[in-house]
Amino acid sequence: MSMSVTLAIASMLDLDRFRDRAFRRGALPDHPLRTLADAQKALADMAGSAPDAALAELTSLVKTMNETQAFSAERRACILFALDEAARDLWGALGAQYLAPGGKPLARDGDVNILRAFFDSASEFTDGFAIAIDETPAEPSPWLRANLTRLYLRSLRWIGRRLALSHMLHLPVTGALWERLHWRYAAAERANLANLVQPVLESNRYPSSPRQEYVRCLLLELAAPDSMTAREVELAFRVTGRVAQCVRLESQRSTSTVFGVVPASDSRPVPAGRLSTNVVPAPIFIDTSLCLPKLRAWLERDMGRDPKEPDTLFPDFTLGERFKMVDRLLQHWGMDPPQRRSRRVAMANPARVISGFDNVVNVLPTFAQGALPKSRDLQLQIDDTSQTLTRAKLRAARQVGAARVIDASNGGLGIALRPADARWAALGALVAVLIEPGKDWVVGVVRRIFSIDEELRLGVRVLSTRAQVISLCPETVTRDSVWEDAMRFEATFTDHFKRAIVLDPLSMPPHGGDLVVEPGLASKGSQFDVPLNGAMQRIRVSRMLHTGDSYHRMVYECLTHGNCLTRE
Repeated sequence: MSMSVTLAIASMLDLDRFRDRAFRRGALPDHPLRTLADAQKALADMAGSAPDAALAELTSLVKTMNETQAFSAERRACILFALDEAARDLWGALGAQYLAPGGKPLARDGDVNILRAFFDSASEFTDGFAIAIDETPAEPSPWLRANLTRLYLRSLRWIGRRLALSHMLHLPVTGALWERLHWRYAAAERANLANLVQPVLESNRYPSSPRQEYVRCLLLELAAPDSMTAREVELAFRVTGRVAQCVRLESQRSTSTVFGVVPASDSRPVPAGRLSTNVVPAPIFIDTSLCLPKLRAWLERDMGRDPKEPDTLFPDFTLGERFKMVDRLLQHWGMDPPQRRSRRVAMANPARVISGFDNVVNVLPTFAQGALPKSRDLQLQIDDTSQTLTRAKLRAARQVGAARVIDASNGGLGIALRPADARWAALGALVAVLIEPGKDWVVGVVRRIFSIDEELRLGVRVLSTRAQVISLCPETVTRDSVWEDAMRFEATFTDHFKRAIVLDPLSMPPHGGDLVVEPGLASKGSQFDVPLNGAMQRIRVSRMLHTGDSYHRMVYECLTHGNCLTRE
């Protein structure tokens, strides 16, 4: 194991230890935080602790407070405010460790255990502020009356943070969180607090309002977080905090209101045209038109700089990440948001799903490329590997997870499966799906991930329904002598030849088309030899369509027939 890998493993947050510290204590008959001074002393004692240990201790204090009924609403709220202020700094330190360890944006998802610890901590703070609000007496004290708006602000912000984390972790709790959001915002409206603007935290005087926190969650949902990576969800959530104040909520639809939401149950925001006006409660219409100019200004800012540089607005991300996210939000929040191109058909067919390039190529049919004339050595090598390839196909079949197809369209499939059978699931993962009782595998890419109840739902974009596998050789050395020719074919077949997926069999050489290959095998300008009908056809990569961790997709062209290599 390399030193860098060892250090990466060692730096991962110990989730079991975090949860043991946060949740091992039961309800305390005499809670140690009797006054604000007690809370301040406890925070001072944590000053030298590591961020994860300190956050676990804070979470434990909030948890035990939630389980203790001896607190008055004012005392509970006062202490929660102090603990929340301290938690903000710890979240900032751990968030930077997740997004930009060492001060450099990671450009990929970080330690998932940090997100799980965040979710655990956010759950306790959410419950704590909910208890403080719900226990507020009909005639609150002057202090509580003066801070009631801030209680609603922090409650809604913690619910919003949990919503973002549930999308990052693909947890089946988003429906319950939307019920909480609608209910809490309606309560703020009834108390005439929804539009009051106050600083959320003493350490951060940036003002907000209960309405603005509610809008922030609406904007995040409109951005389709189920098709984002965890890192992208976090960036989107930060952007929503900057533009939510520009969004208007209206009781009547106007020419500039493209979206709406029924503020009840687990309803999510949708295009306004899909809402019925004869529902109770009445829909709230969302006007995003005023936040679009701000996004366009961000898209024009820092143009011409290296996209890999840290962003000037969100330093834990790169400029390229900000440009990509802003472009996405302009589309999803604009006047003509993306719509599904084809109608979905509900299904309930059992299916088998496998992932990973090596597993996918093992279940696809192989294109008959034909043998090279007088190439006995090569033929023997292919025969020698047939047993290995057969065993690989069997291994791939054993890794097939039980699933079912719940809907389908011309370009995609909706798949439901158990989380235990989909530990591989990630956006951009290459998959093959067999819809029973059929025998043909569909090749696709995971584009959406979310959870409903105890199931994981995948949205798969179909790449091909008739993909085939071909063999190609990445070593395009010129064979000017019999020695080079002999050296070429003395090695094993698998050492020289790699497998690739042809998405459309009609685009086989010499016509040119798309190929899917294992990560790192190809780049623009790469050349390969393809054994085809007794000759070696040379192809060249003219364009890379996708370069990810799961697969690379490229467009190739065939070189002139003068470059076709034939064994004499």
